Amino acid sequence: MHPPVLVVGHDDVRLRATRDAFARGRLTNPVVALADAVEARAYVLGHAPYEDRDRHLMPAVVVSDLHLAGGSGLDVLRTVRSHLSLRRTPVILVGDEGGDIDEDEVTEARQLGAAAVLGRRVAVDALVGVIRDTGASWSVGHAEIGA
Repeated sequence: MHPPVLVVGHDDVRLRATRDAFARGRLTNPVVALADAVEARAYVLGHAPYEDRDRHLMPAVVVSDLHLAGGSGLDVLRTVRSHLSLRRTPVILVGDEGGDIDEDEVTEARQLGAAAVLGRRVAVDALVGVIRDTGASWSVGHAEIGA
């Protein structure tokens, strides 16, 4: 089984677009979608209901909205960086719709080791390019668009 892409905070439409972009890019890692920062921290730390690491593999990459319920993408990034086995895992933060990304948030994200901070207007296909550039472990093969 291949390590998943952990996607945090995407609504159903954006999640479907992200999965379709991965399929077009022939990236077949499973996508684990989580609603908020609390759930993402639980997943990363292996807290209930994610304690079974055979079922809930450590992610190959994390894509998180910058602003989330229960915290922020920066909180998710801090949690990922605090986990010894995930310190080199690429984390990509995505800003709000139509809003500029605060420079202080970008600075902090860089200091914490984010792979990228992207505006939401950036096409999800660009996200695939950023992920490929991170050197993360990927499964490349046939994937169904709209699956």
